[in-house]
Amino acid sequence: MEKPTVLIIGKPNVGKSTLFNRMIGERKSIVHDMPGVTRDNIFSTIQWDDISFTLVDTCGVFEQPEDNIEERQKKIIFDSLKDVSLVIFVTDGKNGLTSEDYHIADYLRKSNSKVILVVNKAENFEKYELETKPEIYSLGFGEGIPVSAEHNRNIHSLMDAIVNSLKTSGFDSEESVDNESENKEIKVSIIGRPNVGKSSLFNSIVGSDRAIVSEIPGTTRDAVDHLVKIGDKSFRFIDTAGMRKKSTVHYGSIEMFSISRTIKAIEKSDVVILVVDPTEGITHQDKSIIGVAEKRGKGTIIAFNKWDLVKNNQKRKEEFFKYFEKELYFVNYSPVVFTSVPRRWGIQELITAIEDVEKSRNKKIPTSALNGALEKYTLVTPPPIKKGKRIKFYYATQVGTKPPVFVFYSNLPYDIPKYYQQGLRNMIRHYIDPFVGSPIFLKFEARKSQEKTNVKQKIL
Repeated sequence: MEKPTVLIIGKPNVGKSTLFNRMIGERKSIVHDMPGVTRDNIFSTIQWDDISFTLVDTCGVFEQPEDNIEERQKKIIFDSLKDVSLVIFVTDGKNGLTSEDYHIADYLRKSNSKVILVVNKAENFEKYELETKPEIYSLGFGEGIPVSAEHNRNIHSLMDAIVNSLKTSGFDSEESVDNESENKEIKVSIIGRPNVGKSSLFNSIVGSDRAIVSEIPGTTRDAVDHLVKIGDKSFRFIDTAGMRKKSTVHYGSIEMFSISRTIKAIEKSDVVILVVDPTEGITHQDKSIIGVAEKRGKGTIIAFNKWDLVKNNQKRKEEFFKYFEKELYFVNYSPVVFTSVPRRWGIQELITAIEDVEKSRNKKIPTSALNGALEKYTLVTPPPIKKGKRIKFYYATQVGTKPPVFVFYSNLPYDIPKYYQQGLRNMIRHYIDPFVGSPIFLKFEARKSQEKTNVKQKIL
């Protein structure tokens, strides 16, 4: 049986995201006093007692949407009701009901959804009993469960009610989330500046309108993820908010929280796709974004999106390959894919590139092959002299994957210049394996026998 899905719904600013974060035990959804902060559905798996379910945080539902984004948000939420097992309808226990609450209640009744009514911000229980509780009955879903997400009050009662409701709906007890199968997923973040087409590309890959797409820069604020199975492989794609220049982001702003979520998404990913608008070119911000992924050891792919807007595009690919190698030289090992969502160009190539990059991150090189290449390289390109001594390499071995990590044992491990370290990386890529899309990390250490000798000399 599939894992049940529980949807949180309510008007703006009733504390849905605070409740979501409290229930999952981490700050995944952005919380801000400004109404309408959450724009995309945010998903997380919860294990409570012996039931595991997917909890979904949604944006606030406006009775009268003021623009296309709010209208689109409302449609996505109401359309998703047919696919969920249970709805958590959140109301405001401090400020009371409004016409928007009754509007949502009417729609929930028409959809025949199974509903648990939650009255949030009910810190003052006496006030709730005397003033709020009587009008709550008018929604038609009983007296509701009073909670305070901010102060962590009565959350256990809500969780018990959810589990009991799911069990009465026929969902059996399940074991804890399978971490092994989760680890087999290839986690892919889609990153880039605002309005380069990340959400459109994300939706094209996953095959549904999970992320809200708009011409307005900065539409996506949270990281939205979706699990896709292609053949025998599972991919978890994560759409992220556009990362702006630091100078345009103010402390405490929504954009600041979006950036922190994007960096967190990168850290949890295996592969990162940098989406670039070829009509605008590669900017300093693009370099900063992909630099974050490279420093954290993530596989990287460059996607020139909106390729259909480039004049004479079929003849200009070589030009853009050279442009990429010049501007993003520090990740020049990354595959480059040219995509167009309206034309469906490059989607399959993108999937293939993700698989190739993940293979590279997991690749293990035999020690004999590595040392054979090292011997040839040092003969052609001798190491420099430091402290009056020629740097020597005794041997090298791979000690890690995801990303690949190599240790070189040397007589002067702390004096290897940066340019020679880069030369060793190039040696591995050119002579052994290209490690497509994967950074290579190097460590330099003294031989154990040499370390003991150094210690004795210090003692003497």
